Amino acid sequence: MTTSSATIPVIPGLPVIGALLAMRRDRVGFQIDTGRRFPGLAQTRMGLMPFPVVIASSPELVGEILVDHADAFRKAPGLSLFGKPLLGKGLLTSEGELHKRQRRMMAPSFVQKRIAAFAEAMVERGDRAIARMHDGETVDFAEVTMRVTLEIVGKTLFDAEVGDESSEIDEALTECLEYIITSVQRVVPVPPGIPTPASRRYKKAVARLDETIYRMIRERRASGADKGDLLSMLLAARDEDDPARGMDDQQVRDELMTIFLAGHETTANALAWTFYLLAQHPHVWVRLQEEVDRVLPGGRAPTLADLPKLPYTLQVFKESMRLYPPAYMVGRQALRDVTIAGQTIKKSSIVVINIIGMHHSPSLFPDPERFDPSRFTPENEKKLPRHAYMPFGAGSRICIGNHFALMEGHLLVAAFARSVRLELPPGQRVSPEPLVTLRPRGGMPMRVRMRSHDAAHPNTDVVAHLG
Repeated sequence: MTTSSATIPVIPGLPVIGALLAMRRDRVGFQIDTGRRFPGLAQTRMGLMPFPVVIASSPELVGEILVDHADAFRKAPGLSLFGKPLLGKGLLTSEGELHKRQRRMMAPSFVQKRIAAFAEAMVERGDRAIARMHDGETVDFAEVTMRVTLEIVGKTLFDAEVGDESSEIDEALTECLEYIITSVQRVVPVPPGIPTPASRRYKKAVARLDETIYRMIRERRASGADKGDLLSMLLAARDEDDPARGMDDQQVRDELMTIFLAGHETTANALAWTFYLLAQHPHVWVRLQEEVDRVLPGGRAPTLADLPKLPYTLQVFKESMRLYPPAYMVGRQALRDVTIAGQTIKKSSIVVINIIGMHHSPSLFPDPERFDPSRFTPENEKKLPRHAYMPFGAGSRICIGNHFALMEGHLLVAAFARSVRLELPPGQRVSPEPLVTLRPRGGMPMRVRMRSHDAAHPNTDVVAHLG
C-alpha cells in the first residue's frame, strides 16, 4: 500500500482492504490490540477509501492532534456524511465558524449552576425506574438505563414527559446508530442519499425522532414560556457578537438532536456497564454501598449536596468509563499535510484517536483489565498524563455536557446502589457492541435484589451475597 509516511508503522492486514475485516470482526479488540502493539501512530487501509487511516494511541499524540494542531483537522467524514440526516449541523458535526458560534451561544446553558437545577429531576426519574423493579425478577438493565436517561433528557431538555414514547424513540435511535456504524465500515460505503432498504429505514427513523423534537420546538415557540430547561435556553440564546442573532428551528433541532443523543445514549451505556462491573466485583459493591448507606441513612434519595460526600461512588463511575468508554474513539481528517511527533500525516488521511486503546494501555493503567476505582482518587487521577483518560473527548471539541453527564452518573449510581443490588445470571457475560457509542450487545440481563434499610441490619443483603 502507499503509506502517508514511510516512518508510520503499517498494521498487518489484507491487500487493498487492510485491517477492515479485523476491525469489523472485533472493533474493540482491534483497537485495544493496536494500542498495545503500536503505542504511537500506526496506519492501515479501511476498504476502498482513497486515503489511509492513521490510529493514534498515546496521550501526547492526542494533545498534538486535538489541541496543538486542531486547526489542521476536521471531523472525519464518516460521521459527518452518514450522521448528517440525524445530527444535521449540531455541535458534533459542525465545523469552523459555525461550530465556534454555536459553542459560544450554547456554553451558558451548560455552566454548573444551570445544570445543578436538574439534579432533583435526575434522581426522581431514577426512583421511578427502581419502583418498576421487583425483587427476584430479571430485567434488561441496559433497557432500564436507556429509559431512565431518556426520561431525564425529556425533562431537562424539553420539560416534558416522554416515557410513553420511550420504546419508539429508543428503536428509532438504535436504527440510526446501527445504520451509521454499518455504513462507515462497508468495503464500499454507500452515501445515505442513495436509496437502499437500509437508508430508507434510517430516514424513517430520523423522521420519527424529528416528529417529537419539532413538536416540542413548535409548542415552546407558540407558548413563549421559559421553563428553565435546555430548550428554553437554546431558544433564548444569542450570539454575543450579534445580539439580534439567535437560532432558527433547524439549528435548534440539530443541537437538540445532538444533545439528545449524547445525553441519552452515552450516559445510559456508562450506567449499564457500571453495574455490570459491580455485579462481578462484590468487594467493590460492599465498599460502594457502605459509603452510600452512610451518606444516605435509611435509603433517602441522594441530592446534589451529597455528591462531595460520595467520592468512591464517583470513582466507580469513572473507572467504568475507563474500561467501557461510551465514546470509544474520535475521528478526524487532515486538512493539509501535518507533522505529528516528527511523522507526516498526509492531507485527507483519516486519524482515529484510539480512546479505548489508551484506556486499556498497561503503560498508562497498570493491570488495565482490572476494575479498580482507586485509580480515580483525586491524588491518583492527578498523576495521569494529560489526555490519558478522555471519556468526553479533548480540546476545543470536548463534550459540552461533560459536567451534566458526570453529575447524572454520580447521582444515579448512588440512587440505584442505595435501593437495589443487581446480579448477573449464572454464566452470563456481556460483550460490547461498538456502534456510534459502546453498547452492551444483546442487552444486559440482571437479577434484581431489593435492598433492606433495616437500621439493625444495614448491609445484610451484601453480606449474604458474599456468603
